[in-house]
Amino acid sequence: MKSVLSILKVFCTLLVVSVFVDFIKRLHKIFYYLFNGGERSLVFNMQIPDNWPDGVYHFLSIISLILIVYMVLLTVDFRQVIFNFSKDDVFTTENSKRLRRVGKGLIIYGVVVLGFKIILGLAIDGNSSLSTSSDPAYNGGYVLGYTVGTSISKMLPIFAMALFIQFISFIVGKGNVLKQENDLTI
Repeated sequence: MKSVLSILKVFCTLLVVSVFVDFIKRLHKIFYYLFNGGERSLVFNMQIPDNWPDGVYHFLSIISLILIVYMVLLTVDFRQVIFNFSKDDVFTTENSKRLRRVGKGLIIYGVVVLGFKIILGLAIDGNSSLSTSSDPAYNGGYVLGYTVGTSISKMLPIFAMALFIQFISFIVGKGNVLKQENDLTI
């Protein structure tokens, strides 16, 4: 069990480092565009059109950076839980609260990113004709359904992971209660 936890500790540390490196890369791209111009980088995995104002691009880039910083904080919290697990502090109130916070944080992250993906997807691809119909109402409904469906399908793993972490938080919390009851009976 110790070797598995050691590997998990290394994995969590690498996860924190990789998210931080992604933050630095995005920050560099934004500053490069700000001072040198050139091509805009992807924001929420979408190419912002060149005819949109720079203020919109900067606003979306800042929101993206804030979300990455939020993910760094969540991964640091998760890393701390794994380090507590390796010290045999599994069923504690602190671990339960941290896991619950990570689960809720992932849900918040997923909802915010999903909202931006849907809004940007409709704003960018809203005028494109994805269907073969010439009826604007049918075409608009198709674009709305397509955008919402693809956005949800891309964010579904994050929501599933958040629910799984929430479930583990519940188990750790119940384990803490059982541990306290067991300690009182002994």
